[in-house]
Amino acid sequence: MGNQLKYADRRNSPCVIIQGSDEKARGEIQIKDLVEGAKAAAAIASNQEWRETRPAQFSCREDEIVAKVREVLARHEVRWG
Repeated sequence: MGNQLKYADRRNSPCVIIQGSDEKARGEIQIKDLVEGAKAAAAIASNQEWRETRPAQFSCREDEIVAKVREVLARHEVRWG
């Protein structure tokens, strides 16, 4: 999955949606805000701290996905259709 995240970052995607088998079983997804994550990375000293805090990544129910992605897009003033 790391390569897909790097690709999304290179394409300047504001966020990515992640759903592994654990999230699927709970009816959840993870949304990773790549813009906020890049900002947070500048302030985090170690890889361990990054993994423990998971800045700019949050969970939501599957039925909330559209609203939550729109919130991320609005936060970064990204227009959508």
